Amino acid sequence: MKLETTDIAFHQRLGRLIERLDDPQFWNALIDLLRGVVQFDNWVVVVFSPIRKPCLIAQSQDSKPYDALFVDYLNNVYLLDPFYQFSLGQISPGVYRLDEVAPDHFRETEYFRRYFSVNVVEDEVQYLAPLPGGETVSLSMGGGRRIGHADIGTLCLYGAWILPLMRRAARLPADETGAPERVAAESERRSHFEQALRRRANPHLTDREIEVAMMILGGHSSKNIARLLDISPATAKVHRSNLYRKLEISSQAALFRLFIDEDV
Repeated sequence: MKLETTDIAFHQRLGRLIERLDDPQFWNALIDLLRGVVQFDNWVVVVFSPIRKPCLIAQSQDSKPYDALFVDYLNNVYLLDPFYQFSLGQISPGVYRLDEVAPDHFRETEYFRRYFSVNVVEDEVQYLAPLPGGETVSLSMGGGRRIGHADIGTLCLYGAWILPLMRRAARLPADETGAPERVAAESERRSHFEQALRRRANPHLTDREIEVAMMILGGHSSKNIARLLDISPATAKVHRSNLYRKLEISSQAALFRLFIDEDV
């Protein structure tokens, strides 16, 4: 088999990357390699968990202007992240685009307007690699343009070796492991918001209305809510109407403001 000069250079970079598996600079080296073949503007590596908030592993060096927004994301806004929600299911390791995992009205949500369009900008693709124990390591790449099919194809091709390396390289900080009180607190984060909504509502919200509230925040249309809950679109609209009436709000934006302020 005849190797081109570019092939030899690539395999040399790959070998050096593998040597850095236990090096804190592994993720930066991986990003440098990927930027040689695909175009993206920002990146972050986190570990998603069903029982605690995402653990930050590494991120773009130029992300400082948005640190406050990212802190909000790690504290509670991640619950609305379609990639986080997707990672909670039974998924296969692979490359996933935003449009594959996001609800039908995601780009119309306050989450998209206030967080995504500022931090990620326009489009996002992630390598998702499930870990033992139900967690998932995520390498997110975002940018100000729609990610093309050629770039997706390249990422899929590289995924054969990137995904196993990600699983090997993912390391949680010592203070993120084995803290039962921390795990319990994070597992109750959504319930705190639900309880706050119940305190505010008059009359009380039903369990189904709470469920609909979270789906609205995530970007699901009434039609999609009906499909997922196996109810009619008319019933889904009634649940939305009752939810807004009981909370004395009139929009998804107002519901999002309540979500940010968990005490409501």
